[in-house]
Amino acid sequence: MKISYIIKLIPVLWLAGCALAPVPSVTGNWVIEPVSLYDSGHDKGTEIVSVQQSTLRAVLSNFATGEVDVLDVSQPQHLQRKARFNLKLSKGEELTSVAFHPVLDLFAAVIDVGNRPGRLEIRSATTGVLIDRIVVGFGPDSVVFSEDGKLAMIANEGEDFLFEPSSKQFFSPEGSISTVRLSQSGHIVSHKNLELANAINYEGFIVSKGGRFMEREIDWNGDGIISKNMDFDGNGKIDKKKVLLGYFEGQDVYGTETKGEQKILIPIKTHSPALLEPEYIAISPDAKKAYVTLQEDDAVAVVDLISEQVISYYGLGASQHKTDARYDGWVKFEQSMAGLREPDGITTVANGRYFVTADEGDTDSDTSTPAEGQPVSGGRSVSVFDAATGVLLGDTGNQLDELAFANKVYPERRSNKKGSEPEMVVSFDLDGVPFVAVGMERAGSVGLISLADPFHPTVIALGKIGGDEGKSPEGITHFTVDGEHYLLTANEMSGTVECFKIIRKEPDAQN
Repeated sequence: MKISYIIKLIPVLWLAGCALAPVPSVTGNWVIEPVSLYDSGHDKGTEIVSVQQSTLRAVLSNFATGEVDVLDVSQPQHLQRKARFNLKLSKGEELTSVAFHPVLDLFAAVIDVGNRPGRLEIRSATTGVLIDRIVVGFGPDSVVFSEDGKLAMIANEGEDFLFEPSSKQFFSPEGSISTVRLSQSGHIVSHKNLELANAINYEGFIVSKGGRFMEREIDWNGDGIISKNMDFDGNGKIDKKKVLLGYFEGQDVYGTETKGEQKILIPIKTHSPALLEPEYIAISPDAKKAYVTLQEDDAVAVVDLISEQVISYYGLGASQHKTDARYDGWVKFEQSMAGLREPDGITTVANGRYFVTADEGDTDSDTSTPAEGQPVSGGRSVSVFDAATGVLLGDTGNQLDELAFANKVYPERRSNKKGSEPEMVVSFDLDGVPFVAVGMERAGSVGLISLADPFHPTVIALGKIGGDEGKSPEGITHFTVDGEHYLLTANEMSGTVECFKIIRKEPDAQN
C-alpha cells in the first residue's frame, strides 16, 4: 500500500502574525475541584492510571518499584487500594504502562527490557496472576485497549542507544507499533509488529537546520552504570564543556561532562526509522484506525487497523502565539513564539472525527538561542486536528500558561524551555459538548478545555494538584459516578494520585 505524507508548512514570517490571546477567565460554566489524594507510600513512580468504568476500579503503575496498584474509585472522596501486585521484574527491566481492560477482570502491562524486545503481560485484576504474555517491540512505552476490548496496541518507542567504542558509532533499535488481538476471555489470539517507514527527507517531517537533538541516557564507557559526571576527554577534569564522543548516522554526537552519560546529545538531522519513536496511541471508537504520536519528530503516524499497516504520517507543524520566553524574574506573555508541537498524549473526540494532542515538546537546541527562523521545541498548547486529513483546526495558543499564571502555578523557571508542559490528555463529553482535560507536568495542575468550537479550543478551568513539592502529573484518566464527572492524575514525582471533580457552576454562582 502506498504511504502518503501530509505536510503542515510553517510560514517564514510567522513573527509578524502572532497576537496575544486574552487571559482566559478562571471562572466559567465548569470548575475542577480536588476531592481526594491517594498516597502510594512511595515517594515517586506513580506514572500511569487507567479506569474500568463498569466496576469503578483503577490500575496504577509504579515505574520505580515495578508494582501495580488496583484502586477502588467508587467513592471518589475516599480512594482505596484493593490490591498491590509486584510484577517481579528482573534487573534492568522497567514497568512503563498499564491499561484496564474495558470489560474483563484483566489489565495489560508493558515492560521495557532495555536492549532486547520488551513484552506485554495480561494479568488478573483480582489476583495479579499472569494470564498471557507476548514479546513485542523494543522499548514498549504505552499500552491502550480499543473500546470493545478486542484489541490492544503498544507504542514501542525504541529510544535506547548503544555505543560501539571500536567504531565510535552510536546506534538504536527501531521503534514500532504492536497490534494484539484478544479472545473473549482476554487471551492473546494474534499479534503483529508494524514497522515504520523510512521517512528521510519526506515533506511531512520538519528537519531542523538549527541543531535539534534528543537527550538520551547511554552507557558510553560500557561499565554498566549511567554516570552523572564523566571525564569524556580523559584530561583528569570534569568541565562544563561539550566533547565529541562519536557518530550517529554520519552526524556528530556530543556529551557535556557535567551531565555525563545521563544526557548525551543525539542529533536529529534526518527521520530514519531509528529516530521514529512511537509515544502514545489513540484508537478510533470504531477501532478502524489509530493515531500514534512520534513526539521527537513532531508527527503522528496513522494506522489502518483493518489491514494492520501504517498508511500515512501527519506532520504537525508549529503552534504560533505570544508567550513568556525568558527566565528573568518577570512574567510577560509578549514574546512571539513558534513551537514544534512534539506531542506526548493524544486522544480522539467527536466519535473519532478529530484527534487532539498535548503539545509537550521533547527536543532541545544545541544553543541557548535557536537558529533564526527555526521553531523551538514544544507548542505549550493543546491542538485539534481533522482525523481524516491531518489538517490543523485550532489550538489553545498560550492559554494554558496564562491560566497557570493566573492561578499562581506557572513555572517561570521553565519560560525559556517548554513552559507548563502539557503532557497527557483525555477526552469526554459534558452535557453533550466535547471536552478534554490535560495534565500540565511542570505547573502541577490540570486544565479543562472546551471543544464546543474545535477551531477555537478554550481553556476554561484549572485544578491544582495538592502538596508543596514537585508533582509532575503523567497519566490522566476520566470516569463517572452517578452521573458526576471525575479525573485522576498519576503524579510520578510525589507517588500520589489526585482525584478531581468536574462541577458545573450556575451563572449566578460564578465569582
